[in-house]
Amino acid sequence: MNRDIIREQLERCLDRVDLPELGEPYRGKVRDCYTVGDTRVIVSTDRISAFDRVFEELIPFKGQVLNQLAAFFLRQAKDLVSNHLIEDPDPNVTIAREAKALPVEVVVRGYVTGSAWRDHQAGRFEGAYGFSLPEGCAENARLPEPIVTPTTKATDGHDQPITQARAAELVGGRELWDELVRVSLALFARGSEHAAERGLILVDTKYEFGLVDGTLTLIDEIHTPDSSRYWYADSYGRNPLAPKQLSKEFLREWLRERGFTGEGPVPTLTDDVRIEVAERYLELYRVLTGQDLVPAFGEDARGRVWRALQSRGYLRGGLVSILMGSPSDHAVADQVVQILDKYGVPSRVRVASAHKVPEKVLSIVQEYNESAQPVVHITIAGRSNGLSGVTAANAVHPVIALPAFKDHGDYLVNIHSSIQMPSETPVMTVVDPGNAALAAIRILAMADAGLRERVRGQIAATKASFEV
Repeated sequence: MNRDIIREQLERCLDRVDLPELGEPYRGKVRDCYTVGDTRVIVSTDRISAFDRVFEELIPFKGQVLNQLAAFFLRQAKDLVSNHLIEDPDPNVTIAREAKALPVEVVVRGYVTGSAWRDHQAGRFEGAYGFSLPEGCAENARLPEPIVTPTTKATDGHDQPITQARAAELVGGRELWDELVRVSLALFARGSEHAAERGLILVDTKYEFGLVDGTLTLIDEIHTPDSSRYWYADSYGRNPLAPKQLSKEFLREWLRERGFTGEGPVPTLTDDVRIEVAERYLELYRVLTGQDLVPAFGEDARGRVWRALQSRGYLRGGLVSILMGSPSDHAVADQVVQILDKYGVPSRVRVASAHKVPEKVLSIVQEYNESAQPVVHITIAGRSNGLSGVTAANAVHPVIALPAFKDHGDYLVNIHSSIQMPSETPVMTVVDPGNAALAAIRILAMADAGLRERVRGQIAATKASFEV
């Protein structure tokens, strides 16, 4: 791919995807994950990590390469072991079976390099893994047979090397561990053969597994540049100590040259480094798949992801955020939700007083400001309606004020607090819960053809009710 195209993409990378209809995400180093029942929605972003630190700068097309390459190899390996892939409806998205993850990463090595070589040099290898490397091992030397060096799977910080005996304890027994080793070596052999046919060496890699209904299942990614190290075979033949690499190791080496190995401030990745990393990811995709990546250009990447998930039925559409100033407003909120449900519009109800916990209101609004889905806020509060004003002053989405009044007298006294908002505070006031719901629905229908048809049906039904 032309470097100019990559450079133009530097400001259009995918940093995160917020899908409030699916609940709170788990944000890994480079993926945003949502769990819905027995299904997991995995979004591969353009974030990059090294030495267990995530960089602020993003890598163009990295998420697409990572997601599509993982899907490519998962499909190739399905005869060796069950895997979690259901489909990939968008270049950055995988729909997967939810699995009970096993707390061990299975690292398979065909060569003595990287951390294995450093541990060997420092005399730590045998103590860490419970066995020794062959005598006379040189850096980058090919091993007689691939070896398995398991690690813990840390949620924070560095994964720690462990012995196979300890790994067996963590996964629940020797029998399951032996099966993990057998499958991992088979996967490595398959990946090595595929790489060799394309002039590459699969140097080392890691696999992650889980259980789906008691069945051993390959999860996460496989044979990607984030999980694997590749060398060009001809380059290795010329100079085993300095082979040309196609992996994230290029970035690690760049960081080591600057004295960074995970501790202290995270260096800033220059545009040239970001482009170089992107080129390596794209080249690896081309070499391993035999095809150039077809980049997903066009609309905003987050909007593209949302539309792909909606078209496949994983999302219903836009979302109505219902903010109540008090728990006593639930009766009003319930009336709104009933109408929304009839139209198949998802909603989420929260309590946050603008007067008593303004920081919570601001936090909620900021959360929705990042949403990839269209959002409409309905704020339910009476008396001094600060909730609607604070929300509208900070939200990038429309705000409908639905004042909650005890009686007609309360309405006459307090309605002005909802309809008289200061400048730069756009609030639409609707006093009937049903109408507030319908107003939100019609706003969301602007970006949802299916919802527009349901609205047309409602309008036609209303008109028909007046026919004699």
